[in-house]
Amino acid sequence: MNAPALQSLELLERLYAYDSVPSPALPEVAETWVGTSLGIAGVPLLIGAGGLEEIIETPEMTAIPGTKDWVIGVAAYKGGLLPVFSGDVLFRGRPYTGRAREYCIVIRRPGMYFGLTLSHVQRDLRFAVEERITDHQVDPDFTEYSQGGFLYKGDFLAILDIDKVVADEELSNASAGKASSQRRKEND
Repeated sequence: MNAPALQSLELLERLYAYDSVPSPALPEVAETWVGTSLGIAGVPLLIGAGGLEEIIETPEMTAIPGTKDWVIGVAAYKGGLLPVFSGDVLFRGRPYTGRAREYCIVIRRPGMYFGLTLSHVQRDLRFAVEERITDHQVDPDFTEYSQGGFLYKGDFLAILDIDKVVADEELSNASAGKASSQRRKEND
């Protein structure tokens, strides 16, 4: 490039800097936590976006003999088989008596794919991240699976960490054994 071309470029740059309008300041957007409000074994909980695959009507199941008492059965689901677990028995150690659990969540993690019955389903909720409470008391059956939570309409909704549930030793082996029958005797 010759000198006059460089001078013209510098002049254009100065004119642009002099005449330019500053970029508008964008309002600061608060970071939000998004999740689904639902209940397992009567306990109101939150599950973060991406924590569950979907919520479905509890499908018809075939019982599986020789499994732990929290395994309800296996159901046909999207061309495959879906094991379905009772949220009440898995977390509370006792079956629910009353109207059948109409919905369940489908959870898919590497090496784990199952449905878990729900006591109620509400809706998706958004909370400001800075409103998260980490030291609030959580239902004792869910304490080890909780990651804090949020206040919503006066109620505390604990965040259920699905990865902690899936990593639980109890969930990794669904075959009935001495531990299963021992726990059943303790609950009777």
